[in-house]
Amino acid sequence: TGKNVDYKKIYTEGITKITSRDFEYAKFMHMSIKLLALSKENGDKTLAMVAPFMITEYHPLHMVTGVFNAVFVKGNMLGDSMYYGRGAGKLPTASAVVSDVIDCARHIGKVIMCFWDAQDTEMMSIEEVDRKFFFRIKAGYETKVRELFGEDIEVIRLEGVSEEMGIVTPVLKEKDFALKYALLSDALL
Repeated sequence: TGKNVDYKKIYTEGITKITSRDFEYAKFMHMSIKLLALSKENGDKTLAMVAPFMITEYHPLHMVTGVFNAVFVKGNMLGDSMYYGRGAGKLPTASAVVSDVIDCARHIGKVIMCFWDAQDTEMMSIEEVDRKFFFRIKAGYETKVRELFGEDIEVIRLEGVSEEMGIVTPVLKEKDFALKYALLSDALL
């Protein structure tokens, strides 16, 4: 849109709550867990967020590992496109910094035009975002989860793990998920 995005208004969720057991569930479901930055226009509003997501093994971002970063773009004319390369770690970061310094030196005394509107874009509330959710509960609470989230949930049981199960919800708004999830406080791990 060419408008500014106030970084303080971007929803961010880190990876501190993710455990090794979550990775076991992801692997069992043929998925991987990735910390993603997501941005898209939704009418006259912009959705921008950073959060962990489970990505299916068929998505191109699934295979991005190690010091590699990727940008996945869905264009209205181009379709899906991914830009991939080194971008994390000591040497790629040092290379990027040196590249920026050289670029600045090449443009000493020159004005580089940036055409960004001074107006901030209107941000979409995270509460209105639709998506599926994954969470883990103690064994014995499946009936309560079905009462709250409906029969369309997917129940995941890991072999050799009897004390808990994973749940994948149908598509819900974030605010609806949060309300229902709060009612499961006694069942959560």
